[in-house]
Amino acid sequence: MFTKSELEDQYLFSRVFDHAPIGMALVTPEGRLIKVNPSLCNMLGYSENELIQHTIQSITHPDDLELNMEFRTKAVKGEINSYRMEKRYIHKSGKTIWGLLSVTVERDHQGNIGYFISQLVDITEQKAKEEELRKIQELHQIISENSQDMIVCLTSEGIVSYVSHSIHDQLGYNPEEFLGKNAYDFWHPEDVDNWVKQENQDSRKIVYRIRHKNGHYVWQEALSKKIRNDAGQIQHVIGICRDITERRQTEELIRRSEKLSVVGELAAGIAHEIRNPLTSLRGFIQLFKSEDTLGVKRLRHEIMLSEIDRINEIVGELLVLAKPSQEQYNLRSITEMLNDIITLLEAQANLLDVEIKKEFDSELPLVVCNSSIKQVFINLLKNAMESMPHGGKIFIQAKKMDDKICIRVIDQGEGIPQDQLLKIGQPFYTTKETGTGLGLMVSQRIILNHKGTMHIESEWRRGTTVEITIPLINDTKT
Repeated sequence: MFTKSELEDQYLFSRVFDHAPIGMALVTPEGRLIKVNPSLCNMLGYSENELIQHTIQSITHPDDLELNMEFRTKAVKGEINSYRMEKRYIHKSGKTIWGLLSVTVERDHQGNIGYFISQLVDITEQKAKEEELRKIQELHQIISENSQDMIVCLTSEGIVSYVSHSIHDQLGYNPEEFLGKNAYDFWHPEDVDNWVKQENQDSRKIVYRIRHKNGHYVWQEALSKKIRNDAGQIQHVIGICRDITERRQTEELIRRSEKLSVVGELAAGIAHEIRNPLTSLRGFIQLFKSEDTLGVKRLRHEIMLSEIDRINEIVGELLVLAKPSQEQYNLRSITEMLNDIITLLEAQANLLDVEIKKEFDSELPLVVCNSSIKQVFINLLKNAMESMPHGGKIFIQAKKMDDKICIRVIDQGEGIPQDQLLKIGQPFYTTKETGTGLGLMVSQRIILNHKGTMHIESEWRRGTTVEITIPLINDTKT
């Protein structure tokens, strides 16, 4: 930018003024334009004669008049000799022009203002880009703050540089607790091996487990995109992460339901074919036993009868899998049912040095169910007791959660290793020496018939928790 004093030669000043690529004007202290250059005319759409008939105030945007007056007042008082600001002007067509204005005050020997030298650079396009960027940033912020999906930005090393507020709803952390941390430190180790070490695509969809602040793992599905610079180097990675834990649980329930259906169909055919010959075999063995008056073969007969009864018991469990119970569904008290079961198993618990602790909400509502659900809790309590050969405590909790009753059976037993936990509930898979693997599967079928859910959590050497939820009202038919 040039001042009159820097161009003492009037001819040189005039040449620079007329040919400058930026808009220039000489303005009186009252704001009247006395000289303008072609660049300013082009910028504002006026001819030179039209502009000279205007004052600065008449072509200034109304919202910027006060700002302009503030600087001019300071100049008149002698407080400043130059100033610079962004302000808006009105083009002849009526549209708004943004300009970067630089003003130099030219004074006489007494210090009075002779005129202002104004120099104006058109920054309309730059301001439009800034406004567009601001709107995009506001939109991003609105999306980030209100999206249920978690938005995260990582460096190429996996360090979190940004995470949206929805992390609190999904993982329990505040955003600042996650910033600066390596995101993969929160992933399940198996998923780090499966995904991070196989990164070979710039855009991909991945499913993995990530640790909640409370310690358990949450299933997430993420769409990730690597952002590279012109040299092809990764600048950062953007991820949009969605909690799919409930979806995974639903898919697992569907898989289990399909398994139960297939096993049930198979079991129905097998059970009916086996039961008839079993009845005949048991009858003949009882006949042989009655003919053995001296009791020489008594032990053999008792063992055979015992084993046939065991086969018959397995067949009975297979029939439970084959079809829903035909028992009547009525409103029943879960509290009374659990108390009856605890009384039934209390003697066995005492023999094993196991203490059963009850934690029931007061006045639990009645639940629509049939008596077969008792078998579920008997199975769970017996499993819990058998998992604690050296004694311990079993906690039975029952409480109302929204429109459901939640029952938890928590033991202090050996627990189940993670690799075996995935197989629990599959037909004929058991961790017991004398088990059939059908007890838990039967229990799952019964709970499924009640429109409920069963979830098992266990850790080796830390015990097992089985959680069952039963809706207070369902559409189960007799």
